[in-house]
Amino acid sequence: MSCWPNILSDKSLEVVKNAGILLLQREIPDSVNIQVAKAAQSAGVSVILDAGGVESPIPPELVAVVDILSPNETELARLTNMPTEDFEQIKQAVGKCHNVGVKQVLVKLGAKGSALFTEGEEPIRQPIISAPKVIDTTGAGDTFTAAFAVALAEGKSQKECLKFAAAAASLCVQVKGAIPSMPERKSVLQLLHSN
Repeated sequence: MSCWPNILSDKSLEVVKNAGILLLQREIPDSVNIQVAKAAQSAGVSVILDAGGVESPIPPELVAVVDILSPNETELARLTNMPTEDFEQIKQAVGKCHNVGVKQVLVKLGAKGSALFTEGEEPIRQPIISAPKVIDTTGAGDTFTAAFAVALAEGKSQKECLKFAAAAASLCVQVKGAIPSMPERKSVLQLLHSN
């Protein structure tokens, strides 16, 4: 039984149930995320939770309906109360996420790239795709996670999803501002073809 009130109508949740994937973030109330994630899960729609936004612990009720948790190193350290200064420490912190029921953890590692950890498997690492000039990193993590979600919804392999997301983030850091820096698909594909 949920301790959170239902906020959205059944009609509103139909959009979620027909989605290819659901990407959530913590800048909206956990109660809304929980309701939407449960609707997605009931319809077989995968749920990705970007851990950015609120610094409070993620409610267990939300963790239970998340397929992929996507923190950066700092967020992972905060969520697990563990250091994340090197890859071995990151693996240990991710293990703590697996212990509470998160099967996949997509960690954004800044200049060190990214890694997807699936419980019981070796992590898949993706280096950054270098940008000729970094102007503003604002929104790069959001762009990365959103691009990963798009590629996953399109049925790409995990490695392809990571590379697509890395290309999107590379383009993002070359433009000032969070919204203006989110690249168009055409630009991401051009960068992928040139690498």
